Amino acid sequence: MSLDVLAVAPLYQGLDIYRIKLMTEPSKNPPSPLNPLIPSKTKLTTTEAKRIMSVLDETIHKVQLVTLLSYVASNKEVLEGMLGEDIMKAVREHEALCQILLDNVNYLQDEERWLQEEEEFEEEGWLRYHLFSVELQKSNLLPLTQQIRESTKNTLRLLLNNRQAASLLQMQTQGRSAEAQRFIDSLLELRGFLFEKLLTSPMEARDRAQFIQDISKRNRRNQEVIDALENELAVNMKNRDIEVQLCSIGQIMEGVT
Repeated sequence: MSLDVLAVAPLYQGLDIYRIKLMTEPSKNPPSPLNPLIPSKTKLTTTEAKRIMSVLDETIHKVQLVTLLSYVASNKEVLEGMLGEDIMKAVREHEALCQILLDNVNYLQDEERWLQEEEEFEEEGWLRYHLFSVELQKSNLLPLTQQIRESTKNTLRLLLNNRQAASLLQMQTQGRSAEAQRFIDSLLELRGFLFEKLLTSPMEARDRAQFIQDISKRNRRNQEVIDALENELAVNMKNRDIEVQLCSIGQIMEGVT
């Protein structure tokens, strides 16, 4: 399932997902008023929940590998001895397909931009030829994209079948682009949210919602009290300043007389 999600990813630019346990550390602190926000369970118990987390973990692991393929293609001489001949051959084929796709897309963009800029053509046949060439290139994009999907799947299968190579590749996190790393970070954040959601029972979810609602009401009431006290303080400060001014004026008048 997760392999199909990654199949659309061409060659582009980790955290080790297996270090993230499916269990939270038990709290050593005494009970606090925030206990309603903490799930009572510390590990997943149902088969369905474990299967959900397993699929997500597998997907994150594959994303971590796929987002390093460009780094492999750019450092073939360095990584060939680490990853093996079969994987490097698959990467080179994948790189070639991606380059063909990129060239076709650039060609189409240039042709369409040029055709839009030209308002008049001296030869109608010449115009028809260029339009036909653009349409032909567009028709080639779909099968080429499918080839890249299959190439991604094949390269990923080879990596997954070679745990040592996959582990070595995952260590090359410096080769991952910032955009790819942000995507992985978002997946890990989703994993944490989903894990907590699966730990929380429906009753705990209702208690949590009620607890948050009560806290919000309490904060609003406290803010109203604070606003009232601040207003009262401002009035008192203003009255005190007036009294000080009047006292100063009185003293000045007495000195004059």
